[in-house]
Amino acid sequence: MTGPAIRVVLVLLCAAGTGCSGMESRSVGEDLVRMQQEAQVAFDSGENARAEALYKGLIRSMPNDAETWFRLGNLYARTDNPDQAANAYLTALSLNGSDARAWHNLGIVRLRQGWAAFLRANTMTVPPQPIHAMSAEIIRSLEKMPFLSEERSAKPAAGPGIAK
Repeated sequence: MTGPAIRVVLVLLCAAGTGCSGMESRSVGEDLVRMQQEAQVAFDSGENARAEALYKGLIRSMPNDAETWFRLGNLYARTDNPDQAANAYLTALSLNGSDARAWHNLGIVRLRQGWAAFLRANTMTVPPQPIHAMSAEIIRSLEKMPFLSEERSAKPAAGPGIAK
């Protein structure tokens, strides 16, 4: 939800008789917009702990905001927390199932998890065990994908292959 959309929702809630004054709704809306901006600045500057705290604060205030869940997912993807990233993307998709970015990023996270699982299976086996050969073949195929081969190099802002 964008800044103007947040303000509209707050004004509508106040108009519906929730008892808040115009000053309070404007202040709350301005605080949320400021918090969103601070979270994005923290994310962009690599202040991961601060960005996480701000995104979680936004989610407490607006639990149905798909964009905040999406951004939290990007933070978790960048900080190598794939289960948390997937959960955040799934929550974003439950709120807005037509967000192609969230579907894309969920796919990237799941592929990375699969790649890691096949690597682990491969290191735990030796030839001529069938699993060794099968996992090696899958690893070779997955490593042809640019977002996985970049995994060993410097990561972009949200991680290789992650849409912002």
